[in-house]
Amino acid sequence: MKNVLLVVERIPVSHYLLARARALSAALDGQLHLYHAVYDNIEEINKYVGLDNFSEIRDELVKERRRQLEQFVYDFADDVQCRVEWCKRSSQGVVNWAENISADCIVLELGAHHLLEGLVYTPDDWNLLRRTSCPVMVLAPHEHPINSVVAAVDSLDTSEMHRQLTARILDNARAMAKLFNVPLKVLTVLPASGMKIAIEARVPDSLNLFAQLEQHSMDILQQTLDSLGIEADELQVLEGKPEKMIVEEVGQGGLLVIGSMARKGLSGHLLGNTSERVLHRLQGDVLVVN
Repeated sequence: MKNVLLVVERIPVSHYLLARARALSAALDGQLHLYHAVYDNIEEINKYVGLDNFSEIRDELVKERRRQLEQFVYDFADDVQCRVEWCKRSSQGVVNWAENISADCIVLELGAHHLLEGLVYTPDDWNLLRRTSCPVMVLAPHEHPINSVVAAVDSLDTSEMHRQLTARILDNARAMAKLFNVPLKVLTVLPASGMKIAIEARVPDSLNLFAQLEQHSMDILQQTLDSLGIEADELQVLEGKPEKMIVEEVGQGGLLVIGSMARKGLSGHLLGNTSERVLHRLQGDVLVVN
């Protein structure tokens, strides 16, 4: 049995979000779990004042939130497991509980991040991408049909780590395309500006050489799919800024499946990775595979 963990930010949970998570768990013949973190600044006050009844206040807040969640969820479905706890950093709570239940997928709602937010601190969903080992599905808050699954991979990185990640991306993308009964598209994006400048500086016939690079990338994509026994409805090699081209290709009705190779240290806070930059722009659904 597979375990799907839906992260609840607000109560009541949107019927769309809950229904999509239930459909995913049903497709996996699994169990749906809900996680909700409760926190209040009263804990900060307690640090300075030392409230005599802080534990009782905290427990009552958690108890009331659990009652609200269970009442709403059980009116919708009675086969859902709920976990409500006091936790200041919800991302860490989610990671811990996902490990506790051996979650096979974490589902959460797409948050609205300001473009500069990642330069100041790391949003909670980015923390999830960096800390959890299971796939994370981020769903748009509005109800909409899924008309395609788009798998974005780096075809030119032949390191063993990326080859394994590409295989996981494509396996998950195939499963999602089958689940929603929609076409599977596979694409890779060549960062054209940097590559073309480097090629033009060294090779007179740069246009032909870049065309060869595109064809080489397409051949690698096809060979990879063949080796995995996966048939894609469409293969594409695009040129441009990866996060921009990917978001444009996915559009409003696509489910993007992308990999995450989490950056660490200062570069992680300043740059993130492609999947995190995509979350800045994407308004649709995305499944991030680690």
